[in-house]
Amino acid sequence: MKKILIFITCVLITINSIFAQGNEEFHNKWNNIETVDVEIIATSDLHGWFVPWDFSTDTEYTRGSLTYIAQTIKEHRENNENLIYVDCGDAVQANYVEYFINDDKNPMVEAFNYLNCDVWTFGNHEYNFNRELRQNLIDDFEGTILSGNVYEKATGKRYLPATTVIEKDGIKIGFIGITTPLITEFENGKDSLDGLEIINPLVEIKKALSELKAENVDSIIGILHMGLDEENNIEGSGVKEIAKAFPEFDAIIAGHAHANISKEVVNDVLIMEPYKYGQAIGFVNLTFEKSFNGVKLINKDVRTENVTNKEDEKLVKLMEPYKKELRAFVNTPIGTLINSDLSKKDEIIGISSVYTESTGILNLLSAASQYYTDADVIILNTDAENAGFKVGNVSIKDISSSYTYSGGEITTYKITGADLKLLLEYSADYFNQIEDGDLTISYNPERRLSKYSTDNIAGGVTYTIDLTKASGSRIKDLSLITEYNNDGSIKLVNGKPVTSLIADDQEIILGTNSYSFNKWIGKGGSIENRNYTPIFNSFTQWGDNGTVRELTIRYIKEVLNGKINGDNYNINTWNIYTGVDKNSKEYKKAVELINSGKIELPKLENGRTNVKSISVNDLNI
Repeated sequence: MKKILIFITCVLITINSIFAQGNEEFHNKWNNIETVDVEIIATSDLHGWFVPWDFSTDTEYTRGSLTYIAQTIKEHRENNENLIYVDCGDAVQANYVEYFINDDKNPMVEAFNYLNCDVWTFGNHEYNFNRELRQNLIDDFEGTILSGNVYEKATGKRYLPATTVIEKDGIKIGFIGITTPLITEFENGKDSLDGLEIINPLVEIKKALSELKAENVDSIIGILHMGLDEENNIEGSGVKEIAKAFPEFDAIIAGHAHANISKEVVNDVLIMEPYKYGQAIGFVNLTFEKSFNGVKLINKDVRTENVTNKEDEKLVKLMEPYKKELRAFVNTPIGTLINSDLSKKDEIIGISSVYTESTGILNLLSAASQYYTDADVIILNTDAENAGFKVGNVSIKDISSSYTYSGGEITTYKITGADLKLLLEYSADYFNQIEDGDLTISYNPERRLSKYSTDNIAGGVTYTIDLTKASGSRIKDLSLITEYNNDGSIKLVNGKPVTSLIADDQEIILGTNSYSFNKWIGKGGSIENRNYTPIFNSFTQWGDNGTVRELTIRYIKEVLNGKINGDNYNINTWNIYTGVDKNSKEYKKAVELINSGKIELPKLENGRTNVKSISVNDLNI
């Protein structure tokens, strides 16, 4: 008996010794513990980049695509059977992929199905289309589509589910999918939300969490089509706010803001956003312990990675017919440009003439918008720094590459001259003030970080931006253009537009994008807390043919009869005053050094450049 006790003691000592030495594998086997790794791959804001091709310019685009992402997914599936692929929305709009929205098959949905996409949260741009067209997407997609805060008015039931549960190796992962509540603003004037009610995400997420807890899930992941921060002061429109309210989330996959956020932690909730256009991939890695006591999440992490340029050849072949058809469409001729280009050569590489001086292309876009909406003044987003095209044949791609905001409509409002000046002062704040010794125009870093361009250009007026002055006091000589030719182009007298100074109390009909306008009148906006009633909305009038792009194409075909006289639009309507002597040796030297690459314009982490002026001190002369 004594020998048996000694033997048992030795065994126990040996076991304890093994444990003391950190033999985790033995410990797990002894306690019947199994470790399970689940990997979630995420994309967001793909915006039609099913192949590495920019259809707005009909050129190769090697920074991102779904065919690149497909290769990465394929490789990760080979290493981990417990892989889940999800998308955070805005897949079927932009890069002209909306061309296929009326077809039975959509290239983005076909690619998702090829990749066995498990969950797709609808973004705001999936709601650009009416119910029937969205239903085609829903019917064709083989995974689960979420958009839990959108309800049917008639029944009080959800339009799409808020949650889904996916089980991998005995682990139950619960997902919550929510769409930004700003779809009510984005779709204003359209029929795309007819019969639907948008619920505050904070309310809906609370309900969805209860539903998932009832299913005894082992982890909860959010797929929320919204950015980190609150948008346009709408409650529940920011992921940080949601993470603070609901620590039950293990991780949240964000979208919408077109930001590359590899990892942020709020209230112990991991947040990640996988950028845009298929340029980056997001990962959520979860490690669980399974034992007779149940399942326990023991580790979690998130990250993003830039894509590689290696494509999944099978998907390339599947997408080829769509690529071929779309290339043919964007090359459809719409007219001819004669006499002078509607683009300018930038004097300084990296400082866009479209942003810093009056250009023919913005005057053309404004003329088309004014012609069809009867607005006195048009304000447009300058979202393409290389906008414009040269003398010769003009096709659809020339317009789309000059105004890339494919969903942009024109809504008109009655404002005052004082309001207009405040809006233009806000736009002028896009630039840094010129200080002593500065030689070049540069951009406000905070504004340069914006998802959308906020250097807005006004048509129908003439004005000067004085960058020697502080923000808020830069707009000079603001005048209304009063004479136009029958085709909507500006009438010149002695080579100049006919104008009259705008009084503060003068009534102005302003045409612009309603999303931008709602931001301007919102909290912190340049004309906040003022009440304006829309007069006209081009979406309401013409549906999808009411975008700035489509109005411009129509204008070229119907009003100009396919012949654009560049001289009629290359008119100086606004300018920037810097006080810099462009004939000085310092200025000429700065231009030479920047254009030769010997001086690099300061840039932000997101790659956007020219956020600080080049000064005399930078020249070393």
